[in-house]
Amino acid sequence: MERFESSERELQASEHRERVGTLSTRDVSDLIVSLDADDPKRRASAAWSLAEVAASTPERVPVSDLAQAAADDDRWVRRGATWALAEVAQADPASARPVVERAIDLIPDSDPLVRENAVVAVAGVASKYPRKAEPAIVSLAELRNADDGLVRRYATEALRHVVDALSESTLSGDPVVISVSDPRLADILPAGPNVVQVGETGGDGPIRIGPESSLEVDARTTAENRQSRIGTGPPPDEDIASPPPLSVEYGDFEKLNAVGRSPLVTVHRARASTPSEQHAVATLSTLRSDRREGTLPASFGRAVERWSTIDEHDHVLAVRAHGDSPAPWFAAEFTDGGTLADYFDAGFDASLWFARGIARAVSHAHALGVIHGGLAPSSVRFSTTFGSTWPVPKVGDWGFADVAADAQRPPVPPAFAAPEHVEPESFGVVDHSTDVYGLGALLYALLTGRPPFAGEPHVVVGQLTAIDPPAPTERNPELPDAADDLLGRALAKRKPERYETVDDLLVALERCIETRDLERVE
Repeated sequence: MERFESSERELQASEHRERVGTLSTRDVSDLIVSLDADDPKRRASAAWSLAEVAASTPERVPVSDLAQAAADDDRWVRRGATWALAEVAQADPASARPVVERAIDLIPDSDPLVRENAVVAVAGVASKYPRKAEPAIVSLAELRNADDGLVRRYATEALRHVVDALSESTLSGDPVVISVSDPRLADILPAGPNVVQVGETGGDGPIRIGPESSLEVDARTTAENRQSRIGTGPPPDEDIASPPPLSVEYGDFEKLNAVGRSPLVTVHRARASTPSEQHAVATLSTLRSDRREGTLPASFGRAVERWSTIDEHDHVLAVRAHGDSPAPWFAAEFTDGGTLADYFDAGFDASLWFARGIARAVSHAHALGVIHGGLAPSSVRFSTTFGSTWPVPKVGDWGFADVAADAQRPPVPPAFAAPEHVEPESFGVVDHSTDVYGLGALLYALLTGRPPFAGEPHVVVGQLTAIDPPAPTERNPELPDAADDLLGRALAKRKPERYETVDDLLVALERCIETRDLERVE
């Protein structure tokens, strides 16, 4: 996606920074603190200072704080925060992905600049994660008739980006049918392989995309609608089971499209034909070419082999095939429901069901002598299910924390790291207790909407070894008090103060669920 750069926006940014005034410091931590100042002028100055930082070094700006500031009563604060969010989304869509729903909520904002920034942010995320931006299509279509010419132009361009990206995400190879209710809307949609038809869309919105996407449900992103898209309850057991292994070699796979790359692998969606599956779709990961020296390929292969010995579990991501030629590779079961970061607002019941499945997967692995060592939102993928049921969490990347450490890369993002990840000399080596902490950090994020610690990496590293995170009930007052005890013990700095095993954490989790059920009855 091309950046939404224009002389108009550059002029706007310059004028607004001059009007509001920016703060002299460029320390992001200080600017984040200033976002909570009582003086709205200082908050606005901090927001626009963050926007200036985001324009040059977007990776330094935490999007969760921008999303909070975007709800400020002062429009100048909202303007600066959303401008910064738009900068981050264009430069690094993955970083802005967790808060894209907040950007979608802001598209109908009364302030034209906030609307414009929200549109740019959504389009940025859509360039890499089109399904996250799909609910914005209706709002973008409506903005094509906005009074503000700049907003109208950006909405039209963003709509093209979203629909284009969605059509390219189809794995079947078939044309994407885009149904619209307004002939004028058909004129702005991309051509190419898409089939555009005018008429009934099958829903209340002006656009429907098929066969890989559905906009039958109202796309407004209220909490109720988000919950309805997540589902209303757990799926039946038959919808949870993982697919069987594939008898294939690397050359048997047809790469459909690039998904991305990590410090270890490049990732493609791919498919292969077997006697039992004519079109077996998988996620194909290949060790990066710059990681194939020394002992790293062998340690990577051993990690994948250990992973494959524990994947006969409903909540362990299945390794369908793996090998060493032409480079170390593995094909994991295809998942289409995003990662754990997409479900931080899933609601208490769904979050506990997700947590139970993840914990059971780790308990299963520990019983077979396998430690994860690097639990983080990116290592938990989701498979969507039929009907209005919750997606299924699947834990992958088993043992990759050790491999990443061999590659002199951080084994886990600081926000989800355990103290022993950053100070092994003080807190000990990575072991089964590290997974207890990792589960606690994931559950904390699920129940509160954010990790235990957030901010710049060096700040987070200092916090996780020295201070306790806020009690979960402080961030989400709707949680039962039992959640504070559960997560307080799971996230203890010292290993002896944590739950001794994941099974002990599971017992405490079940008690927390029982407490919630009793409170509902009362």
